[in-house]
Amino acid sequence: MPAPRPPFDILRAAFWLLAVLVIVTMGLIALVVTGCVVGTLTGRFAAGTCNQIGIGALIRDYWSEILTTILALLVAGRPPPSPPAPPEE
Repeated sequence: MPAPRPPFDILRAAFWLLAVLVIVTMGLIALVVTGCVVGTLTGRFAAGTCNQIGIGALIRDYWSEILTTILALLVAGRPPPSPPAPPEE
């Protein structure tokens, strides 16, 4: 008889989804930066073109949203505080 399955943990699933999003975002950022560098070195883009179209601001926006989500999940994963001790008389 197989072992019983543990209950589904939505918080753990959210962390895994966020990990995938971070990896995909890092890959896209690497592709964009590589494209800008190669385009500038080959002469397809003028120097500073990538900076003018706001790639840096877009990357900062992505990371601020991702970090906010990570912090929210960390707070959600904390156990609830213990009840206060009854007052002594």
